Amino acid sequence: MTIPDPLVPPSPETAPPATPHSAPSWWRRNRLGLVAVAVLLPATVFAVGWQNWHLIYDFGARPVDPIVVADGDSAELGGGTFGPVRSAVIEDLSGLDVPEGAKVIAAAVPVDAGADGVSCRRPTLTHQASGRQWELKRAEIGVPDNEDEPELCFTDELGSYELIAPFVVPDDVEGPFWLDVWPSESGGTFLRFPIDP
Repeated sequence: MTIPDPLVPPSPETAPPATPHSAPSWWRRNRLGLVAVAVLLPATVFAVGWQNWHLIYDFGARPVDPIVVADGDSAELGGGTFGPVRSAVIEDLSGLDVPEGAKVIAAAVPVDAGADGVSCRRPTLTHQASGRQWELKRAEIGVPDNEDEPELCFTDELGSYELIAPFVVPDDVEGPFWLDVWPSESGGTFLRFPIDP
C-alpha cells in the first residue's frame, strides 16, 4: 500500500491569478419577473376597472343620464309618454303602517304606453338639495296591490294608465324633490320630474 503525498497548498507565486467575480445583483437576477410585473400589473388594473365599470354602468345597468322635465310637462322616452306628474303629502295615514316621525309622499305618473306597450322600473324619489334617495314603499306600508294603479310599467299593458308611487320620508325633510322614472328600453337615460308636495 502506498501512502499518498500530502496536500500542499500552492504558493502565491504559482497560484493562478484570481478573476474578479461577483454575484449578480437582485435586480439583474429578477429582471424577467420585473418586466412581467411591469407589463401585467397595469393590464390587470385596467381589465378589472373596465369589467367593474361595464357591469355597473354599461348596457343601461344604472340610470346615469337624466332628462329633466319642466314642471307640469310630459316627456317621451323608451317608447312611452310619461307625465305630467302630480304629488301630495298623504295626511290620512289610518290603516297604513308608517313609522313615527315619517310622512308619506305619493306621486301619480300618467303613462301613455301606446300600441306597443312600455316597460319601466319602479320610480324613485330624490331630495334635490342633498341627493338622498328613497325607494317606493307600497307593500311595506300596507297599500294593497291594485292593477288599475300599478307601481311599474309592463309591456303587456297598453294604452293609458297611472303609476302610483308612495314614498316614506322623514318628517324633517322638505322638498323640492325629483321623481325619477326609468324606462327599461332607454339604456342609462331616465326622466326626472320636479315635485314639491
